Amino acid sequence: MKRILRSIYHLFKPLPPGGTALANDLGGMFEHGRETLQIDPATSLPAGSRYLLYKRGSSQYYATICDATSLPLGVSPDAPYQIGDFLDVERLGPGRGTQLGYSAGAITIDHLVGSAAGGQVQDITAAANGTYWVIGRATKTVTAAGQEITFITTAPYQVTVTGGVLSYAAPQ
Repeated sequence: MKRILRSIYHLFKPLPPGGTALANDLGGMFEHGRETLQIDPATSLPAGSRYLLYKRGSSQYYATICDATSLPLGVSPDAPYQIGDFLDVERLGPGRGTQLGYSAGAITIDHLVGSAAGGQVQDITAAANGTYWVIGRATKTVTAAGQEITFITTAPYQVTVTGGVLSYAAPQ
């Protein structure tokens, strides 16, 4: 047992003075689920608001405002104003508490919500025929577009709505 603990210690021990740190490709995410990214140079700025949904940009280090058809990464409490700004993206998935966003229309409490154009959140349960990314469940009811909506997040997955019936679609 001691031998195992010693070998684990050598993996994580601090560098000796003059040591060289190697690149860490394990990622820069913390226990609270935030990832710091830079706003994609192709994004139209300024972004309209904080608490919009973002997706991965043109490289793994960039983020851009999400639309209804792209895999959403998460919600950002930041509102970048110029190219080169950094922003935190609170990744979607099981976590503590709820997330805040802005509605693309009326949303009913406990309905599935998904990403919409302009980084907003829409009610998937009442959506027209099509394929959508589900990001969670609404925790309140809102009656119109542009209102603050809170929701419990889930890891994004796709559903298809056909004739008012939801069916699971394998992510692409």
